[in-house]
Amino acid sequence: MKFTAKYTISSHDLAHNNRVRPSAVLRYMMETANRNMHTQKPSYGELLEQGLAFLVSRTHLVIHEDLRAYDEITAETWAIEAKGASFDRCYRLLRGDTVVAEAYSVFGLLNLSTQKLCRAGDVELSYWTDEPLPIATRFRLPDVQLNVVGEREIRYTDIDCNAHMNNTNYADMLCDFIPDIDAVRVTDVQIQYVNEAPLGERLTVKMGCVDGQYAFETVRADGTVNVRALIVTEKAVIANGF
Repeated sequence: MKFTAKYTISSHDLAHNNRVRPSAVLRYMMETANRNMHTQKPSYGELLEQGLAFLVSRTHLVIHEDLRAYDEITAETWAIEAKGASFDRCYRLLRGDTVVAEAYSVFGLLNLSTQKLCRAGDVELSYWTDEPLPIATRFRLPDVQLNVVGEREIRYTDIDCNAHMNNTNYADMLCDFIPDIDAVRVTDVQIQYVNEAPLGERLTVKMGCVDGQYAFETVRADGTVNVRALIVTEKAVIANGF
């Protein structure tokens, strides 16, 4: 069974090519997951009161069709039956009966005091479950050399209530480094979250490209990897107006 919510796409979610940014697509999905948790319990805040927190380790977003301002959409999300230390979740966005985007995220449930991952059955969760989407959650970066393309400081507008870079914001940050991003549309975003990027962190961004596939690795000041990502693009027709 799937949890659903309805939204009207905001004009503020648009990039200048009049397509909704990948980060905004992810944001509607994650907001629906948060509403699911708030409704069916335990909510994110209630988990924190128990000393627990979900940590996303991988997300794979597939964008089938572009979203536009004021589109009426239905968002669906559901948990996958937990196995071992993996608490996965799927998402879909529909415009009418058409699936415009899908995603699969892999989560761990961390005990904040012991810094150990909980396992299936350790915590009572009431979220609806359903079958997983056929979307790969493991990926390998293409065989391409990664070169330093810039630095990025984590600022106030990047962080969430945990004072580190929100997982949905990485897509925007990485797209900023894609040349001529206004001439392409993003069709696929895969992100492996390795280490958090707290407020004030300065990331070194490495990138390589082959056949419209942009491979990324961001590195923290201490030399540890922050995220690895793959963003797939295709040439796009510029859309005018909303």
